[in-house]
Amino acid sequence: MTEASSDEHPLGVTVDGSEPLQASPRVHIIVTCANRKNLTVPAALHVGALSNYPLKQKLTEWIRRLSEPGPPSTTATALYAGEHWAAARSLAKLASVEARLWVCSAGYGLIPATAYVRPYAATFALREGDSVGRSLIDNRDWWYRLSEWVGPEPGKPRSLSDLARSNPDDMIIAVLSDAYLRACSDDLRAAAGQLHDPQRLAVIGPAQSDPELNELIVGVTARMRSAVGGSLLALNVRVAQRLVSGLTLDPTTQRRSYLRNLARELAATAPKPTPQARGERMTDEEVRAFIRPLAASGPASATRLLRQLRDSGKSCEQARFKQLFDEISLEVPF
Repeated sequence: MTEASSDEHPLGVTVDGSEPLQASPRVHIIVTCANRKNLTVPAALHVGALSNYPLKQKLTEWIRRLSEPGPPSTTATALYAGEHWAAARSLAKLASVEARLWVCSAGYGLIPATAYVRPYAATFALREGDSVGRSLIDNRDWWYRLSEWVGPEPGKPRSLSDLARSNPDDMIIAVLSDAYLRACSDDLRAAAGQLHDPQRLAVIGPAQSDPELNELIVGVTARMRSAVGGSLLALNVRVAQRLVSGLTLDPTTQRRSYLRNLARELAATAPKPTPQARGERMTDEEVRAFIRPLAASGPASATRLLRQLRDSGKSCEQARFKQLFDEISLEVPF
């Protein structure tokens, strides 16, 4: 066997930046963007400013505004703020393989984390001031149409299925919140079909979020929080840190089944949550504040949300929670 050329990087990239004939498979990690920004968002770049537009016209005008020249702009990784993205920035460095970080953005679509973007406000969470759509169908249509725009880096994949089609031997790991997972569900299924091995696509996110995606999900549960620390808002990406750090050059580690095994081990080692003291009951308004954003993000059940509340260390009687849930359901139809 001949020795590898001295100018070839062990991860399959030559020192001059060119791709060798047989590059090692890479890992592409896609992470939900963040609402918090490190730059002030101009009034014109709040998607809520276009709330009176029909969806197609809204998107056309939105793209026009994003495409206008002028500062400020910065890389996506530098734009996003908060605990979620502080953890996300480390993901590509944790794997023992070449890894690239991407952003799943309601404002820009799929973009490399190194892409230069303008500060903006847009979200797939429903019934927010800067929601891109009024329904799940709107959100899926928005994501599909946004992928037809060339984006801030023309020539780069603009959808998850495009990314998979261009890199059929690579692994794709999507770390998505519930609302973003639902918006991109069709694209995720299409992406799995573009890979030579569908097991090389894994979605790290809420367990049982979308029944049609169950086969792709590496489930994250609230119990894992005690093992990885941090807040519930950053739970998906903190679990992803643990799982991605287990990836090596061994191809058997670069499969969904392997990540699921790691996730099960993580959940098994998590200490059981300390029971909430009975004297620390939540008020009705605190319970309503807990329910509203979760109900607005998509279909939910009182049983599931009560379990999430209790897993977070809070307490509420089942009958009282159900009554408050029913009240919110009249405000936020499922």
